[in-house]
Amino acid sequence: MFALMSINPPDSNSLKSGYGPFNSTEVSVYCDESRHEGQSGQRYMVIGGLWLERSKRQAAIEGLRAIQREHGITGELKWNKLSRRSLPGYIALAAFVANDPGISFRCVLVDKQKMDSDPAVRSDRQLGFWAFYAHCLKGWMGNFNTYFVSLDFKPSKYPLGPLRLKKLLDQECVGRAWIRSIESVDSEENLFCQVADTLIGAVGYEANQLKGSPTKLEFCRHVSAMFGCPTLSAHSSSDQSKFNVDRPQG
Repeated sequence: MFALMSINPPDSNSLKSGYGPFNSTEVSVYCDESRHEGQSGQRYMVIGGLWLERSKRQAAIEGLRAIQREHGITGELKWNKLSRRSLPGYIALAAFVANDPGISFRCVLVDKQKMDSDPAVRSDRQLGFWAFYAHCLKGWMGNFNTYFVSLDFKPSKYPLGPLRLKKLLDQECVGRAWIRSIESVDSEENLFCQVADTLIGAVGYEANQLKGSPTKLEFCRHVSAMFGCPTLSAHSSSDQSKFNVDRPQG
């Protein structure tokens, strides 16, 4: 764990809406990624997560679990497990996120073709991966919040990943935010990461123009409508703080 720094209460004039929906509080972020390896025919990978005020986690988890029970959803919630039978439950879970003012979603769409053409990324794939992870997170890290980040990934593959990510974020967030911890978690035991996986999957499905599953296309349409997005993969403005999609340029 990392020690918190003491700060003076911020001047309200210094708070910026572009740093997400939270101000001067503790924020939990539950992350996942999709299409970052394999699936060579798919151009875009997605990194993202759910963001919520830390003190409201229990109420949110109880609401999500109640929906799971109502719709008979057992086991791990996962984009690749979405079926016609489970579709109503997945839609209800996404609607819960859309209707809860304390939960937000942000992701970054990464063009893998541009990654492959960057000499620095080619020489260190891990660093490139974590640089985009940092890009996703730093965009909403500010306003004197303290962040607790949970990553769903295999630490055996990227053992230095959390340390590299924290170093990148600490450098970016000096004077505006504090990273209290970054840890790897097992998504099978973390419902927030599972919900993030389904939303990330929907963004990636649309961004890569996939059409093979009518059920997934229907889910994408529902998510787009409930969050008020013309399309799930369109670039969001910096102050769009409920469902935010970042498409880096260059």
